[in-house]
Parts: sequence; C-alpha cells; structure tokens
Amino acid sequence: MAYPATLAVEYKTAYETGSTQLYPIGQKAATPDGSIYRYCMMGSTIGVANKMYQGAATAVANWTTQAHTVALAVGDTEISFKDGGTAFTADQLAGGTILVQETDDLGHIYRVKSNIATAANETVCQLEDGVTVKVAVAVAGGNVLTANLSPWREIIITPLTTPTNMVVGIPRVIIAASAFGWVQSRGVASCLVSGAPLPGNIVIPGGAAGSAGIAAGQTTNATVYYGRMLNLGIDGDFGAIFLTLE
Repeated sequence: MAYPATLAVEYKTAYETGSTQLYPIGQKAATPDGSIYRYCMMGSTIGVANKMYQGAATAVANWTTQAHTVALAVGDTEISFKDGGTAFTADQLAGGTILVQETDDLGHIYRVKSNIATAANETVCQLEDGVTVKVAVAVAGGNVLTANLSPWREIIITPLTTPTNMVVGIPRVIIAASAFGWVQSRGVASCLVSGAPLPGNIVIPGGAAGSAGIAAGQTTNATVYYGRMLNLGIDGDFGAIFLTLE
C-alpha cells in the first residue's frame, strides 16, 4: 500500500502504540496544528515517555564498508549484502539504505524495501518499487557497501550529551520494547530538562540522557538544536519546548 508523504492525523494518533506495525517506519504525519510526528520502532529496551530519542547507534562495524560480493548490473532490483558476522533479521533494513561507497562507483545510495534474514553471512535486499541499480559495480578489491537502518527503527534514548546517530524526536507515551508508535519532531512538546533554560532559549543535548539543556557554553555537539524553551526550565523536571528537528 502506498502512503502520502505526510499523513493528516488526529491529535490522538500521537499517543497510539502497538505490537503490530501499521505504517512504514519513518512515515511522516501531521496534526491540525502543524505538529509533525514520525512512525518508529522502539529498540530492545522499553521506552520512556517525553525524553529525546535517536536512531540506533551507527557503530555496527560489520555493516560498514563491507566487501562487495555479488556484482551489480544496471537495472538490478536487489543488492546482496555481506553482514560481516552481525546478522540481519527479516526486513530489518526495510526503510533503510545501501550505500555504494567507493568513489569510482559514484557513491549511489538505494532505499531498501525488504530483506531476507541473513543466511550464510549474506542477506538479499529488495530495493523500493521502481528503484534500480544505476551504475554497474564489479566484485573487486576496494569495492565496498555500507548498510544503514532507517533512523526511526530500533530507536534509543539520546546518550548523555553526545548523540551517536541522528536525533529523531520525543515519544509522548511509553512504547514497549520492539513495539511501534510515534515520536514528535516538530511542535510543542514535553521533554526532560537539564539546567534552567529560560523561555525562548535554544536547547540542545543536556546533562542527562534524553534531556534538553542550555545552549550557552555547550561545546559538544553544539550544532544539534532541539528547539526553544516555552517556559522556565527546572533541572530534572519536564518542560515545554517547541521542537524544530524538522
């Protein structure tokens, strides 16, 4: 089933969770006030409401710059990927990407529709409908591929001060481990606060995991802006912020 780029949803949708996947991972939705949400899959730990979340930590060495093992021909609709010893489950890469990394191969990136579970260290990735390989790539030394999960799959609380992947948003409710729900990426939201940012202040990763803190004097990841405070922040409590992640 095809979905629009942005779903128009009711306010109650942001609070809905469940063990059954209802939309594509990363599906964008907007409520009547213009707030934006993304459909996500929680990581293996039960979620926490109203803390900042990020994509799964990207340091999966076995999925990065892996040897290219099956030649690509122009027009191919699937790509075979060697998992390097860290197996993929069925459709774990759905909504993610395969990057053809070598400079001579032009760095093409392809969105994945589905993948089989790893068998004999190899997974076969079907590309999204209508997407085909644009440049032939031979099996040769130095030709490598990198696989990236969707930023909204297997999300985790943003670590203390320094995110290890793209920051994706705030869930309004608890999402069970490996279950599905929504994270908010734009609009008025609640978030754990570090320090005492003033109304109107820019807030960025704070001094506690998943918190929003004061931008002044921050040097680590100072360009990761969450949004702006709407009320006086109280250290260790939740405060209202206007998210501007997208």
